[in-house]
Amino acid sequence: MPRQVDHKARRDQIAEALLDIVASQGLEAISVRAVAAQAGVSAGRIQHYFANKDELLAYAIEYQDWLVQQRWNEQTWPEGEPTPREALRWVLLETIPRDDRRRREWLVGVAYLIRMLANPKLRALYVDGLPRLYQLLADLVRMAQEAGDIAPDRDPDMEAELLFGLADSQGPPVVLGLRTPEQATAAIDYYLDRLFQ
Repeated sequence: MPRQVDHKARRDQIAEALLDIVASQGLEAISVRAVAAQAGVSAGRIQHYFANKDELLAYAIEYQDWLVQQRWNEQTWPEGEPTPREALRWVLLETIPRDDRRRREWLVGVAYLIRMLANPKLRALYVDGLPRLYQLLADLVRMAQEAGDIAPDRDPDMEAELLFGLADSQGPPVVLGLRTPEQATAAIDYYLDRLFQ
């Protein structure tokens, strides 16, 4: 009986290889040959799964988003479900390059940003994703307001923008070694303490 091939696992293996290259060398280092060598597969295998480079790039960034979602699904919380504050903090800390995995994700995001300006398919992924993130943050602020943990006069949509802006601004100094991940985390906790007074 022929062995079943896990096509998603094969695609994910190729995406992992591409993300490693992008994080260490940038998008300009991406070629079918380079990704094949990194993944330990033939160039023909990559061409079997991806019609062109743009399709491969799109799959890889969607795969990276899926990895973040998996981390959320695997997260355990003291009470079984996160409070709005715990959820907000988790989402914000995911944007900080505080370990190898998150550093790779941050570097990939920066590398992709320039490409997104010229590539409509990649741009659509970002343009669709960012408003959803803002909405998630605003919804968590609203939930905290309903629970009496955040003052009712705070604007949830504006707080979502401020929270994301604060977290997003921590990446460059952390990657450049100007701040530690702990200092970046402390900045987020400082703002959350003020928001949740």
